[in-house]
Amino acid sequence: MRLIILSGLSGSGKSVALHMLEDLGFYCIDNLPPGLLKAFVSHTVRSSDPGFQRTAVGIDARSTDVDIATVPALVDELRRSGIDCETLFLVASDAELLRRFGETRRAHPLSRSGEGLREAIAAERTLLEPVLHAADLVIDTSQMGVHELRELIHQRVEKRRRERLSLLFEFAPP
Repeated sequence: MRLIILSGLSGSGKSVALHMLEDLGFYCIDNLPPGLLKAFVSHTVRSSDPGFQRTAVGIDARSTDVDIATVPALVDELRRSGIDCETLFLVASDAELLRRFGETRRAHPLSRSGEGLREAIAAERTLLEPVLHAADLVIDTSQMGVHELRELIHQRVEKRRRERLSLLFEFAPP
């Protein structure tokens, strides 16, 4: 089983990356609480469904700080049990995150009444620090567009499969 844990700052492109992984044939789950990760992996490893052989799990700031702090130890435990597990972490500059949230007009998941977006971004950076420090790959998306991020994820994730031949047939209507 190959497991990718995808985490990062809100607004850094996690949804784009998770959708790309899904396009690459990964079974994807977004916002899985870290406390359920072991049970989920145990279920998928025991399953005979080949659809679980490549799985990606999104973990983000909507989890508690106690749960987030357990992620590095969980990853180590999964690796020791024979799971091919890697952690990708997406970041972006504060200025870029502010711009992106301004464009989408979405609320930051850590925004509370009375706190501004800058404070929510700073709190999220602190909360996700344990995952950032344990990440196998950190990608700064500050200067990337959606297509660049998708291509980078594709290159990084599929690097082990270069020897496979892939054909795409497109039929144009007459």
